[in-house]
Amino acid sequence: MDIEKVKSFWDENPCGSLEDDNRYIDQPKIPLYADFKAYRGKTVLEIGCGAGHDGLEFVNAGAIYVGIDLSDESINTTRKRFNIAKKACVLRKANAENIIAYDNSFDHVYSFGVIHHSPNPEKIVDEIYRVLKPDGTATIMLYNKTSFYYLLEVKIIRKLFFLICHERELCNAVFTLFGKHKAQRFETFREKLAEMKTINKNPTKEEWLSMNTDSVFCPISRVYSKADIKKLFHKFTEVKTSVWFIDKYCSSLWLAFGWITPKFLERWLEIHFGWFRMIQIKKGFPYN
Repeated sequence: MDIEKVKSFWDENPCGSLEDDNRYIDQPKIPLYADFKAYRGKTVLEIGCGAGHDGLEFVNAGAIYVGIDLSDESINTTRKRFNIAKKACVLRKANAENIIAYDNSFDHVYSFGVIHHSPNPEKIVDEIYRVLKPDGTATIMLYNKTSFYYLLEVKIIRKLFFLICHERELCNAVFTLFGKHKAQRFETFREKLAEMKTINKNPTKEEWLSMNTDSVFCPISRVYSKADIKKLFHKFTEVKTSVWFIDKYCSSLWLAFGWITPKFLERWLEIHFGWFRMIQIKKGFPYN
């Protein structure tokens, strides 16, 4: 996979915008996992600054912040956000597979939903290890292989939908059962999927996954199990992982049953089959 293809996609489809104020409403646990206030006076590197929401929170909490991103659009949006807030930061357009920073230079590395889109995630993890101080930590989100979304939505429901996505009238008849707003959202997805089907009728397992995470045209995406995480971050002395986030509006099946699902069941699904796999790691001293 060419890194320029990845860059081009995220320039055309930036993650978030300057006007988007719903990040912590839609995903209220981000501040809990990011723990912004814990890094007051600490040096923090964010891999994939996106629209700058989390970066600004780190700075507001007193951190010394450096943000990198492959996308020019994301760097520009983050710079505007900081300028509006009249806050200082260091922003660099960079490929995280080759971070321009000294060894042992950061107290903390933060990355939310970025590394799984890299052609070489192992290289990024090696770079995280290199730039962290001996007692440095990192908080990272990657997509979860054992999630409700991946096991049911991606591997079953959407594959069935792929078979009929070119049948517009049939699909729209089904979509209308869920209301006008949801029908419009489904139709937008159907159009993109039908377009992709004319390009690639038989996607590989890897291509199918990438088509069903952030966008039908997303060039690359990955999912990780707990065992995969242990292997990927094997150099680190401490590796903790947990899962969260169930989007009950992501599929027709979940739309049908989500409204009547008890809260305790939603919570159980989230902590066992959530889409976001959070990884909290510590580099550790070399002779520990």
